[in-house]
Parts: sequence; C-alpha cells; structure tokens
Amino acid sequence: MTFKPQEMADALHAVIAADRRIYSIQITEPSTREGGDATASVSAAHELPLPSKMLRLASEEVQKNGAEFHYVLRSLWPLDPRHAAETATENAGLEFVVSRPETNYYCEESLGGRRYLTAVYPDVAISSTCVDCHNRRSGSGRHKFKQGDVMGGIVVRVPLEF
Repeated sequence: MTFKPQEMADALHAVIAADRRIYSIQITEPSTREGGDATASVSAAHELPLPSKMLRLASEEVQKNGAEFHYVLRSLWPLDPRHAAETATENAGLEFVVSRPETNYYCEESLGGRRYLTAVYPDVAISSTCVDCHNRRSGSGRHKFKQGDVMGGIVVRVPLEF
C-alpha cells in the first residue's frame, strides 16, 4: 500500500490540529480564566507556552529526530516574525485559506533542491486566549479577531521524492 502525499499531509495535519485544539482548550483556556491576562497568566504564572509556541517547539523537536516532513505556523499578521510567510507558496496559501476558511490549499514547490507537496490549512481562533492575545498585542497588523476567524495557517510539507 502506498500513501499519496496529500493524504499524508492531511493525516499529519489532523494530528497537529487535534493537539493544538486540545492544548488551547484544555490547558491554555482554563489557565487564563483563573488568572485573567492570557500572556501573563499562561506564560509567566503557569510557565506554559502559548499555543503558537507549543506548535513551534513540537515542530522543532520533530525535525531534531530526522523527520522527512515539516510543519510550521504562519500568518499574514504574525505577532512573531518567525511566523511570517517565507515563500511565495506559503503566502498564496495563507491568502487562499483566509478567503476560503473551509478549504485547504495544496501546491508543489521546490526548496533546497527537493520537491514537496506544501499544504496550508486554516488556523482558526478556537479559544478566547488566541483572540485576546492577538487583539491586544501591537505589531500584528490586525486587531479585530474574534473566535472562529482564520488567524493564519498551519503549513505542512511532505517530500515528493526520497
């Protein structure tokens, strides 16, 4: 049995999105309700990383272990410059999922001499913690998010050749 690259990207995204959702709702959201301020309460008082940092840390750990695939959080309005689009494909994918939140974006691209299927999935604000943090912090370029809005995208890359 062989997997199609899009099926692999979709399966990886399902795991990443589930982890992100559970972390945001079960860990981050209750912590901010107890302490009030999302950034101060979650990061300082409870020493928990915010959901975006948790995704980045997990991605970096996967890469340390030699994974062939890659995933990253990106946004057209990043609070952290590391979350800005780095390729034309990422930018096109972000614009696509922001304008079509029920649809994923798929494209092939070459990076470092290797071909990838690049998939961009809408990253929806699932908790008030995400919305409050983005709306309060300067530098994002957008400050009127509400729960359910697409705040960016989860980019998953699967190699097309090994």
